[in-house]
Amino acid sequence: MNKSFLIVLVFLGCIACGEKKTEDVKEDPAAGLVALKKLPKKVNASFGATEILKDWTEYNALNAAVNAVYTIDTKEDLIVVLEDLVEKQKLLEASAYPEVFDRADIKSRQKVFKTKVLQVKFDLEYDKDPRKTVIELVKAYNAFNNQFSVVIKSTLKPEILFDE
Repeated sequence: MNKSFLIVLVFLGCIACGEKKTEDVKEDPAAGLVALKKLPKKVNASFGATEILKDWTEYNALNAAVNAVYTIDTKEDLIVVLEDLVEKQKLLEASAYPEVFDRADIKSRQKVFKTKVLQVKFDLEYDKDPRKTVIELVKAYNAFNNQFSVVIKSTLKPEILFDE
């Protein structure tokens, strides 16, 4: 009994001390960003809104910076584009809005867009996957652009509602 117990114990010891082979999975830092090529399509403002927006240089600069999101290949590219977006957004926020678009609903959509830009920046700083937040950023920008079209198409004037 002692011999068989000793043999089993030595056998288990050999198995437990055996060299385990583990494969190191190397993550490609650009692998997650390749998926950013499948972003939602950018929505442009309607023709009437575009006619008003073409003279607003800060908006046009922000629009060009958002177009750069679709050309991202690496994490470094995303960081550069985000820094540009932050600067352009600050300039837009401080600029004089066209009279038609100087409204709370436009400014609130712009703040949502600013929040999404900062969320993507946060994700990059803490090595989180930025794909979901970049998609949300594009959706927030699309909502911002869509709001210009809504304002132009709106025939109801707010002063009429409160003029009792």
